[in-house]
Amino acid sequence: MYILQNALKNLVRNKGRNLMIGAIIFVIILTTVVSLIINNTSSAVIEDYKERFASEVYITPDMQKVMEEAQKNSTDGRVMIKKPEIPSEQLLQFAHSEYLKQSIATGTISANNPDIQAIDQDDNDTSSSGAGITSIGGQGGMMKDPGMNGNYKLMGDSWEDFNEGLRSLESGRLPEADGESVISDELRDLNNISLGDVITFTANMSVDAPSDVNSDNVQEGDKVTVDGIEYTASISGLGTVRLQREVTYPLTVVGVYNDLTDEYANDNMPKSAGFNRRNEVLTTLNTLIAQRKADETGVNVNVTYYLKSPEMLAPFEAEVRAKGLSDLFNVNTDTASYEKIVRPVEGLKSISITFMVVVIILGSIILLLLASISIRERKYEIGVLRAMGMKKAKVALGLCFEILIITCFCLVIGLGVGTVAAQPVSDMLLQNQADAAQSSTSQGADGGNMMMGSRGMQLGGAQLGGTQTNAKPLSEMEIALDLVTILQIIAISILLASFAGLVSISNITKYEPIKILMERN
Repeated sequence: MYILQNALKNLVRNKGRNLMIGAIIFVIILTTVVSLIINNTSSAVIEDYKERFASEVYITPDMQKVMEEAQKNSTDGRVMIKKPEIPSEQLLQFAHSEYLKQSIATGTISANNPDIQAIDQDDNDTSSSGAGITSIGGQGGMMKDPGMNGNYKLMGDSWEDFNEGLRSLESGRLPEADGESVISDELRDLNNISLGDVITFTANMSVDAPSDVNSDNVQEGDKVTVDGIEYTASISGLGTVRLQREVTYPLTVVGVYNDLTDEYANDNMPKSAGFNRRNEVLTTLNTLIAQRKADETGVNVNVTYYLKSPEMLAPFEAEVRAKGLSDLFNVNTDTASYEKIVRPVEGLKSISITFMVVVIILGSIILLLLASISIRERKYEIGVLRAMGMKKAKVALGLCFEILIITCFCLVIGLGVGTVAAQPVSDMLLQNQADAAQSSTSQGADGGNMMMGSRGMQLGGAQLGGTQTNAKPLSEMEIALDLVTILQIIAISILLASFAGLVSISNITKYEPIKILMERN
């Protein structure tokens, strides 16, 4: 107890010297607080965006390889570029991977029903069967069959709007088994549909015509048998033959949903039953694909893959290649958006750590010099205490108490001031990094657009052959002081106090009390 009391008295007696030591320790702690808060918050933001952008997998066509393949298959000098297709079965097979955290598979097919009326259905619409939009690729490439108009869209496992609160059940329940469905309250009211009613929809499945079936030997509406299944021939304006067959979907209504979204995606869309969201009938994906035979298209299947970790992209790509994914497709993540958003945060993190390390090193050197000078000035005091019989350990303990008290006082003030200062410092540095990243990205984008030239091409509504992103760099970040940061700051403060204490102890052991007193005389 005496040692602690003496240490407190010494702090007051030598306040000028202790204020200098305290100022150095305060600057080091303040810098550490600001830097660690920014660093740890930046790390959390980076991990969050890494999960958000770098874990979702995109399988997209490689435009250059698509064009090379089209040129290679050209026979009469005409290059026909066709969007490559991934069979739905393959997309679903890719979902069975140990590298995936989860996968979300959905499906849609356009359909009709002659027994009920769709919302915004044209009174002159005479189509009673078939689907107006038939998929020709698992990735969503579509074509419209002439003379047909699908008034309804059957959607399999499409529950995202429910999860986001845009749709909610008014009555009944969601489908729990295949063959069950949920309809909108507007469609129910228009046709007086009740829970438990069975509504039968008709749709078309398509298959590529065999090589011996072409527009020379087949006419529109002819029946063609492929693998024991009868199809109806449909000939496009280019002479391409497609074979279609009609399938039925008897769906039991088990629920009715309310929809908070607009009926149409935008104001430019034609007011047609096939585009009205109130005509969407929700069921299970298995219900849709159960009617499809091998090699048939018709159900537009879309699968979104999420990796367990962004580092698993390469092995996942190798796996899907082994499962049959064509070289015409690229497997990647949204690295462009990730880099554009996170690059300023990474720069901020690097600056904060570098600045903290520099300040700690320089501060420790200054603290070393001040501690050495302080001990030399107090040699006579130490000699008197030693001559009075106080052991070296107790003298050293008293000096350590002094440094520890100064450090604790600076720690409390530094935590408060640092927490307040971290936000404006972070905003200023992050804004500078965001401006630099935006400038760099703009220059890169201009160069990329110039490089594209004739290689860029619009296919199926998607830009192929280049990577574009509308993501904006992160220009602000909410700073927060968490428990981990506080513990890190305390640990650094203890190391500083220990460092200064060791310097004092090492100087004490150099001199004997009599020698110190003789030098004083």
